[in-house]
Amino acid sequence: MSTTKQDYSRLGNEDLEEEIGHSIPRRNRFSPLRVFLCVGGVLLLILVSTSALAFLPPRKALRNGRWDPQILIPSIPSSTIAFHMSDKWVRYDDEGNEAWDHLIPVKFGLVAVEEPSHYDLQTGHIDPATDGSEAWFGLSVFHQLHCLRALRDLVREQKIGVPSRHWGGPDHLEHCLNMIRQGIMCSADTTLEWPLYVKEGFGSDGPITGEGITHECKNWDSVVNFAVTNGEPLNSTVKRIPL
Repeated sequence: MSTTKQDYSRLGNEDLEEEIGHSIPRRNRFSPLRVFLCVGGVLLLILVSTSALAFLPPRKALRNGRWDPQILIPSIPSSTIAFHMSDKWVRYDDEGNEAWDHLIPVKFGLVAVEEPSHYDLQTGHIDPATDGSEAWFGLSVFHQLHCLRALRDLVREQKIGVPSRHWGGPDHLEHCLNMIRQGIMCSADTTLEWPLYVKEGFGSDGPITGEGITHECKNWDSVVNFAVTNGEPLNSTVKRIPL
């Protein structure tokens, strides 16, 4: 049977294609390597996304469409403190005055906040050295200590006759009494206390003074360090770092 070169070539190509189609299996679309790479890619994407979310403030930090300002305050560690009577805090001489006056470690008890409009805050004391991008805000603990100092001044005046310093308007002391009341109720220290001594008969027991009883407290040094870092330290020209 005679066949032309053209026919031979054409038939040969078809035969070759048919032979290849039968002899070479199709690539498995779900080979182990491909599955491994896909799963690894998905896990890597989840890991990267989770890591990125870790650097974002939690959703609960949003308040009224802005950030809750309390996210600016670091977590303050706890300390175990036993309460004791301390002589310098009940003296009315220079040593006692200095101790009370340095309880608040920064000027006016204020810390600086950068870009306060980003947070759910009312207007603070605008820093004149900036274009309004920073403002000063008080820490409540320092406000309460300020009020306690004002009341101590009044006690000192009654005790030794030293005139009380001017702390504000005519209703300032009443404001301070209420401020301290609310601060104590807000913190609500529920540590159990016992009398100094116990005798037979309920009416003969000693008073409950709280002396020597251990309390779980916020670490005061951490509070001071935070304030000094973000406020203007007393008698210092160190520039504060705004929050």
